[in-house]
Amino acid sequence: MRRVTREYMLLCLASGTIAGMSLVGLGCSSTPLRPVELDQARMAYAQAQDDPQVATRAPVALREAEEAVRRAEQTWDKEKDVREVQNLAAVAERRVMLARAAAEKKLAEVDMEELGAARERVLLDARTREAKRAQEAAERAQEQAERAQREADQAYQQVRSITTQTTQTQVEQEVTPPKAKAKLSRRGRAVR
Repeated sequence: MRRVTREYMLLCLASGTIAGMSLVGLGCSSTPLRPVELDQARMAYAQAQDDPQVATRAPVALREAEEAVRRAEQTWDKEKDVREVQNLAAVAERRVMLARAAAEKKLAEVDMEELGAARERVLLDARTREAKRAQEAAERAQEQAERAQREADQAYQQVRSITTQTTQTQVEQEVTPPKAKAKLSRRGRAVR
């Protein structure tokens, strides 16, 4: 009987050990899997970090996104709280989206500045062309005025010349003695 009791006790001890080992094994395998959201947040951050527009135009927002991802990963490593890590991962993804939006906003602002400068250049060019046309029109008007002045001067000279000749003829007629006038008038009749 002692032998049966001993075998029974060994059998119970062995089965207890096997059961205990099984429970320990089940306890280790019940550790929750890493949340997919955490991996998605890490991937979104890595893509944003690799984007030169985001890295250069929104470094502060990108740093905040990195901190949010790191906080979610640390919470997972320490606590293995799936819901908390999912929430922190969602916050991290939102921070990545904010970083991208900030970069796009800065890019849009730069584009607006460039377009404003281009607009100013176009307006300046248009004003310059308009001023040049006005200057050319003024030069043409000046040339026409000078030409008109020359024509007026020539007409004045002609009138003066004619007036001078007429005056000389009248003076000669007045100075000429009456007998010479009679001869001149007879000659004029005879020539006719």
